[in-house]
Amino acid sequence: MKDISYNFGAIRDSIARLSSAELMKTNVSTTLNEYVAKTQSSPDLKKQQLIYKNIQDCKPFEKERLAERFLNQNLSMFKNSDWNQIIFENKQLRYDFLGAPDVSHVVVNGGDGRLFEAINTMIESVTNKGFSDFEAEGKAYDFILEHLTREVIEEEKSAEADDAPNLGDTWEFITKLAVNNFNERYEHLNESEKEVLNVLISNDSNKVEYLEGIKSENIKLINSLLESPDANQHIILKEFKEKIERMENISPNVIDTFILECIDLRQELEGIKMAL
Repeated sequence: MKDISYNFGAIRDSIARLSSAELMKTNVSTTLNEYVAKTQSSPDLKKQQLIYKNIQDCKPFEKERLAERFLNQNLSMFKNSDWNQIIFENKQLRYDFLGAPDVSHVVVNGGDGRLFEAINTMIESVTNKGFSDFEAEGKAYDFILEHLTREVIEEEKSAEADDAPNLGDTWEFITKLAVNNFNERYEHLNESEKEVLNVLISNDSNKVEYLEGIKSENIKLINSLLESPDANQHIILKEFKEKIERMENISPNVIDTFILECIDLRQELEGIKMAL
């Protein structure tokens, strides 16, 4: 078994095996709960969680050009990410849940180990400015496409295969195709994950617009909650509101972080509102 210390897919599956063992013993997994909280709080971990899940679980494509668009769409999540930071967080994830590389749980390849390595290589190729192993990149790209275009089971075929060739390969058509088939192609994601992915793969101007919208939404929620009589809660809510109002002139390399924080905050605020 090959030790893959900092490949997110291998680390994730090793944590899953540990969680499964806990669940079998006690029906409760502290590891799983802490892992979910950890990935939710880190944009780089959340992006990796999404791309590994998308590529592993996506229904096969019948046409390679559609698989290429899908892969490039997922890789676009990382356009503002830094490889060194990704590796740092993956190392910390491994250490926190599985111990140091030479002790405790060993991170190993499972059945999808080669796919995990290919995804890891492609993420590095778009986030590491010094990346130069183009042969490895090409092999990784081809292997992922091979996975995405594996033999299609009849019932998995979708209308997406008939991609209106007469329209030509224009950006307008590509955008329309992506929108029309988004829910179908990403049906393995829950609604919250779909929202996050849809934002992360959009362009920077759309992200700015989305951030402004969710900021306004959260402020409205906070204002409505401030009408409750709980004075202790008011202090926390006002701190949230001040933090949102300070989110101005956000640079592209940190906007994903602020968006994900606002999405998480909205979920918390909605939970508070439902509890009242």
